Amino acid sequence: MGRHDAAAGVLVLGLALGGSSGCLVERPPLPTAPPVDTTRVGDTVYVPLEPAWTGFRNPADVLVGREPFIYVADTDNDRIVMLDLAGRLLGVSGRIRRPVALAQDGHFDLLVCAELDTLLPAGQMTIGAVFRIKLRQAHHNLAQAPIVLAYAEPERPQRRFTGVAVLPDNSYLLARTGPQNTSAVDPDEAVLHIGPDDRLRSPIATLRPIGVALNSLGKLSGLALSADGQELVLTQRGETMQYRVQWLRYVTGEGAGWAQKFDPARQSPTVLQPGRFRAPEGAAFDGNGAVYVVDAEADSLLVLSPSGMLVRGYQGEGLSRLRRPSGVSVYNRTVYIADAGNGRILRLRLSTDM
Repeated sequence: MGRHDAAAGVLVLGLALGGSSGCLVERPPLPTAPPVDTTRVGDTVYVPLEPAWTGFRNPADVLVGREPFIYVADTDNDRIVMLDLAGRLLGVSGRIRRPVALAQDGHFDLLVCAELDTLLPAGQMTIGAVFRIKLRQAHHNLAQAPIVLAYAEPERPQRRFTGVAVLPDNSYLLARTGPQNTSAVDPDEAVLHIGPDDRLRSPIATLRPIGVALNSLGKLSGLALSADGQELVLTQRGETMQYRVQWLRYVTGEGAGWAQKFDPARQSPTVLQPGRFRAPEGAAFDGNGAVYVVDAEADSLLVLSPSGMLVRGYQGEGLSRLRRPSGVSVYNRTVYIADAGNGRILRLRLSTDM
């Protein structure tokens, strides 16, 4: 780990912490006749809550934190935005280049997958990086919160980190992607286990960029963990991947580790239906163990029961139609979607909860 520590010290020098890069624009007026979605599986439908929260540029992720505040990876504005549950602006971070994924640990630190411009022996380069925003240290003043480099691999500048999820012990899992996958020892595509001290523990050995079926990786795009840390969902966009959403659980005892939750030879849940997902970009668990997946190519949200079956979905119509959704979070029966193509956060509630 000495090489990682030394490289991290160099990289921190390259991190420029700027001020906010603009303010949220005025919200659009409430439509006179907001459309109601008709995408249904069963007897209930999702209804969009108005108004949508706007003023973002290509938001790649949304997270309901532990407080609970809402955090948005405002990707093309190079910043993180903090809102309350009513959508009021609470703060804007210093500059973080192209944030794409968010998580929060038990110390209230935000973990942000993003990029870093830095000087390496080969010259000025942009590399993948994971940052910590130390909110508690700044009493949750996001604009004043220190931003520190948590993890990077400068020796492989083409790698990017596209998903992060925190385990109960404050260690975390990272989705890593990249073009070089011929190495049997250290391919770019991997799910990494990182300790709470931001040191690499190990990749998940069962997940490899080999083949196209279960346990195969290709263009990882996101990770989600259940509240107890015992179930993991990964999303990926590899064109050849048969299972672009995979659902694993942690097995204890002899041979402990992550294993597929479903066996296609015995079960036929929706999550294992080849072709069901086109370009899934993110996922989230709710408190009951259901999984919410946003698909950027299908412009849709799909909700899967704990048994892996499709229970409902949403695409929307008119002003409330999704366009390239990239992130999702769930809190108190409300679904928050980073609707990247429309530059907004869309909120949904079931019609039975209205």
